[in-house]
Amino acid sequence: MFTKKESDPKKTEAQQKNNQKYSKAQFAESRQLSRIEKDILAAVLLEKQTYTIEEAQEHIQQFMNGEAQ
Repeated sequence: MFTKKESDPKKTEAQQKNNQKYSKAQFAESRQLSRIEKDILAAVLLEKQTYTIEEAQEHIQQFMNGEAQ
């Protein structure tokens, strides 16, 4: 009756892209971020740590809301 829906390769590719981690330097070189976002990340991210795009966006939002340490 029911058939198993095959996974969409585009979705899995997008999920993998979201799970990838990037260094502070890679965010600084990104074409996906504005100059202001790059400056914020340069101030709040740690050099030897890697972050997902979602984590970087969270850091930007925290900074914009005045929650950064």
